[in-house]
Amino acid sequence: MLASCLTLAILGSISFNWSFETSQSYIFSIVDGEDGSIWCATAGGIIHYDPLNGWLDSYSYPEMPWIGAIDLLFDNSLMWVATGGGGLALLQEDSTWKVFSSYEGIPGSGHVYSVYDAGGYIWVGSDGGLSRGNTDTFLPIDADLTGGAFTATKVTDITGIGNTMYLATDRGVYSLDLGGSIFNPGSWTSYEDSTLILGIDDIYIASADSVFGYGSGGVSQMIGDSWIRLLDYSASSDSVVTGLLVTEDGLIAACRKVLLYNGGIWEHYGSGYPDGRYASCLSEVFGKIWCGYGLLAANCCDTGNGLGYLENGIWESLRVPGMGGPSCYQMARDEDRVYLGSHRVGLMAFYPDSGWAAFNNLTADMPRALRTYSAAKSGCSGIWTGTYHFGLTWIDDRETYSMDDDTIITYVSDSLSGLPPDVVQIVAPLLNNQVVMLASQSGALLVAQEAYWQTPDEPSGIVAVSGEPEDGNLQWTTRSETDGLANKNIQMMFPCGDDSLWIAFASENGCQLLVHGGDPIDKSSDTWYPGYGQAYTTSSGLASNKVFCFAREADGDILVGTGNGISRWTGSLFVDVAGVSGSVKAMQVDNNEVIWCMTEAAVYSIDGGDVTKFTRSNSIYISTNRMENEFSSLNPEDGTVNFSSIVGLWSIISQQSHDESPDLLFYPQPFLPLEEELHIAWSGSFDQIEVKFFSLTGEYLGCVPADSWEDWIWDGTMNGAVLASGVYFVLVERDGDVFRCKIAVVR
Repeated sequence: MLASCLTLAILGSISFNWSFETSQSYIFSIVDGEDGSIWCATAGGIIHYDPLNGWLDSYSYPEMPWIGAIDLLFDNSLMWVATGGGGLALLQEDSTWKVFSSYEGIPGSGHVYSVYDAGGYIWVGSDGGLSRGNTDTFLPIDADLTGGAFTATKVTDITGIGNTMYLATDRGVYSLDLGGSIFNPGSWTSYEDSTLILGIDDIYIASADSVFGYGSGGVSQMIGDSWIRLLDYSASSDSVVTGLLVTEDGLIAACRKVLLYNGGIWEHYGSGYPDGRYASCLSEVFGKIWCGYGLLAANCCDTGNGLGYLENGIWESLRVPGMGGPSCYQMARDEDRVYLGSHRVGLMAFYPDSGWAAFNNLTADMPRALRTYSAAKSGCSGIWTGTYHFGLTWIDDRETYSMDDDTIITYVSDSLSGLPPDVVQIVAPLLNNQVVMLASQSGALLVAQEAYWQTPDEPSGIVAVSGEPEDGNLQWTTRSETDGLANKNIQMMFPCGDDSLWIAFASENGCQLLVHGGDPIDKSSDTWYPGYGQAYTTSSGLASNKVFCFAREADGDILVGTGNGISRWTGSLFVDVAGVSGSVKAMQVDNNEVIWCMTEAAVYSIDGGDVTKFTRSNSIYISTNRMENEFSSLNPEDGTVNFSSIVGLWSIISQQSHDESPDLLFYPQPFLPLEEELHIAWSGSFDQIEVKFFSLTGEYLGCVPADSWEDWIWDGTMNGAVLASGVYFVLVERDGDVFRCKIAVVR
């Protein structure tokens, strides 16, 4: 999906197309497709695998009604899908979806755990209880309906054998005699007294006399009318059993790896199960034992590592295509490659010819995977990222999908203990080991740091880095409160041109502007606004002292995303931008000068005086309330605006004429500013033109206008400052049309 966004040609009048990219690597359940294939319900949708033909078509949002799937049920030519927030979904014979929510009899807020077919009905367990029904409607089943026999208000699993159906609920285990009536209390049996404290979230039935319960409490077995524990996880808050199977070898459980119950002892089942993979489910399909390879811990139920299967006693891995994790952060581009920070899987990287990879401590010589927020491209080769608490990391991936020849160096303020010896760490003049975000300006890298809350006296601020890491010639410059910063805890940085840097502070500490001499390494000409050690706040006209993000309009005005909408900096004061309410988490101005911003409730577009609010009522966007390092980016080559979120990457493509003109030529190429000026060769109209410059990461750098293309020249400077060597996108406006090109500057 992302690949199509990166290569889309934009034509026609203005319109907005939405796209969404998320991860399908965490698997909740594995179902037999009855044709030699398997179907998996994942945190990012539904995937379909055929051992003979590989990965088949999958369903993800918005192709299916919700982002994630928990359970699947095939009923003839129909597919029922239990979703993790979007109700019960039904894929009908005509390939259209029908959704059942509380209005159609599925109690609760839309989180469905289990769907089961028995007794001529479809039975559904949800966060609101139990219901049964068909393709038309459902009937909620509660204490009033059952004469007080069934009192559960949450049902996490439904299964059965013969005429007996078992339910795992918030009130323990129940059974229902399907030969009777749900309205007859005598049809129900409650095992609350013996199961409520056992932590049973799911039921597994091997035979009529082998009924098991499993979940956060471990594994229990039903003996007569009583239940006994076989594996006790009741005192282990980070442990859970996610699947059970009875095989010819005995009872096996999915938990920390896969365990076999053998003579009262639990031991590892099979060899070669990978480290750092908490089994997320367990199933036996066409003669093989399958499991979901989870990640790190039982409570990490959105990011996984695809499918595992047992082959001749050895666990093998089957990678699921797509993003490694849904919870994503800062994005950077290097030529045709995209890098994206994540919460759990390190630095994700997209290679157009190969797909997604992830740099973390399990795949590469990285310090760790958790909270790798940042990604940036500076003037040196390679890409930069930061792992919170674990310093600043430089990666030279040699522009290839393979990691065999990569060079990775991590820079820390203090040496990190407990890392593998292959992790190269160099002590450097960072202010601390916390890296919040990264930016690039005038060929240098800017590192935003914060003083971790448990050690508030720790030095913090901004660090500028230049040079080539592999050559060992890095230069470092720190800026802290003693240099003029108004606050040590940096939340966001926004470079403008070559010499201006807007800085947002955490909590409610406003923002500040640093103007330097065009070289971030040199502090000698630093000027701070509104003053040394001072910040702009509501007293300066800001809508709120909470500042989350910035953007720059084509005319140079700075937009500030705050906790109470958007403020515009006019050069002397801040004024409110009407039409947007709430906390503005991330913001971007697209190629058509439309302002896009994401809040806790919606995405807004501001086009002149027209404000449009996008929610699920008029778009595919699903809002989330995360307020932790949200980011946006612009691909100036195709006009795509991206917003990172906890559920994945949102893309908005503004469709207007931004096409390449075959007779538009910038010369000479590459451009050597010290030798001559850059010119345009073109045919057609001699009307006034404007050439807008963008960095590869989408930062708007400035505009060079002229009365006609024949009069247009450029000397290699922008806003009075020298533009560094590199490749830049340019958008040329003429006669109401916009054309795109690339230019290379070599100094």
